Amino acid sequence: MNVLLVSYYYPPLGGAGVQRALKFSKYLGDFGVQVSVLAADNAGYVQDPSLLAEVPPALAVRRVAHRPLLQRLMALRPARPADVANAAPPTTAGAAPPRAGLRDAALRLYAAAQFPDDRGGWARRALAAGHALIREQRIDLVLSTAPPMSAHWLGARLAREAHLPWVADYRDLWTDNPGYAAPAWRAAIDRATESRWLRRAAGVVTVTPSWRERFERQIGTRCPIAFIPNGYDEADFAHASAAPRSDGCFRLLHTGTFYGPRDPATLLDGMDRYLKRGVPAARPLRLRLVGNMGGRFAQLLQQFERQHPGVVEQCAYVPHHAAISEMLAADALMLVVGAGRQGRQGQGGAVVAGTLPGKIFEYLRAARPVLLLGDEHGDAAALLRQHGQGWIADETRPEAIAAALQQMMDAAPEQRAPAASVASFERRALAGTLAGFLAECREAGRV
Repeated sequence: MNVLLVSYYYPPLGGAGVQRALKFSKYLGDFGVQVSVLAADNAGYVQDPSLLAEVPPALAVRRVAHRPLLQRLMALRPARPADVANAAPPTTAGAAPPRAGLRDAALRLYAAAQFPDDRGGWARRALAAGHALIREQRIDLVLSTAPPMSAHWLGARLAREAHLPWVADYRDLWTDNPGYAAPAWRAAIDRATESRWLRRAAGVVTVTPSWRERFERQIGTRCPIAFIPNGYDEADFAHASAAPRSDGCFRLLHTGTFYGPRDPATLLDGMDRYLKRGVPAARPLRLRLVGNMGGRFAQLLQQFERQHPGVVEQCAYVPHHAAISEMLAADALMLVVGAGRQGRQGQGGAVVAGTLPGKIFEYLRAARPVLLLGDEHGDAAALLRQHGQGWIADETRPEAIAAALQQMMDAAPEQRAPAASVASFERRALAGTLAGFLAECREAGRV
């Protein structure tokens, strides 16, 4: 079977959003699925050329140049010291500065005008390249992975015009996402658009059990729905090793960015409370943040640094293999699943409870204890209890975070081998599951 994989994020682009598409394209060939890829070429996005070594040499990849308007404008804008402070979002410490409020309003207006999102221009320009790939590679099925939702717009249209089945892979939700902030008129358009997509789909894949149940309620029996989580690649760990350390500190590591509605304000509040308890510890605590934080939280982090010098270490984006080495060198790993108090309210709370960030599987494979900040009854908490070790605290309660930090420092758990059950999340095995599902969708012949 020949499959066209539509993914905005693909090497040499870096970041967490690349991994799922990359690993599927790397391993689906082992199960009789020949993949071609339609992706973006965005020079302004974080780059990780080291990932290109994992792309199979015979795999056809078309990259369509794209750089969102806001990205281009920010590149032209001179950096000024005042902008760093004004870039910080509202936190529990107080309201946003007036300039930040005007900026956020302008960004919301801009976002509401983009369809289906700010990658829509890329999707429209990529149509011709997609049809060329379909002809050249004799494609049997189109698989798109999102976000951005423009990938689903593109995948659905290519499949419809070429009379092929289309499968939608949801790494995240759209209008039900806690970070979704479009006005009501735009939300109505997006919901109607997604309903049309789902009526057209030959199959839907999603990454958490709760989200699969959500789609089952929405779609019914119109098409098959699969739960295929993110995972880890054993090859990544085979070539990684923990860097030697001699600082004598207990290192709690967080990899990735705080994006959308997430911010580190409550975490830092909890750390402040823990440190002010003054309880003696065998080793001093250090929180290491690896990933691009940008200017959003600069003011918040600077304030914490003034109160607790040297406790937080920041490191910009590193290649994926280096991030794996960072995990192996850490004493414990931190995972922020929740979206704060606002994200817990109403329907969004159920969505947050169903979130399974991709890095949780690499954390489990690294076999380090995990401090999970999020819903104590959510999918991620259940996964950690079943397959790993660690502590779980409500990310909206600083005192709960402080208590979990105290338990972590008191326990000083030993590092151990990963549980045997973690092997079910290995990327090659998951690609085999996807191959079987795609064959089922193709056999059904829904176009």
